[in-house]
Amino acid sequence: MSRDTVVLDDVEIVRETDAAILINTRDGTDEVWLPMSQVEEIHRNGGRARLVVTAWVARERGLV
Repeated sequence: MSRDTVVLDDVEIVRETDAAILINTRDGTDEVWLPMSQVEEIHRNGGRARLVVTAWVARERGLV
């Protein structure tokens, strides 16, 4: 990976489009849209997922 990334463990994917993904955070209190261009990897596990996203978008959306 060439960009700085952050791992978001145990998130729920609420909705997904070609351009973005809507996630519910681990504690279930926040729904956040992330542009697919900033999502490096998606590892699905049933209704939950582990995402690798760029660090700047994670900071911008208050996820770290």
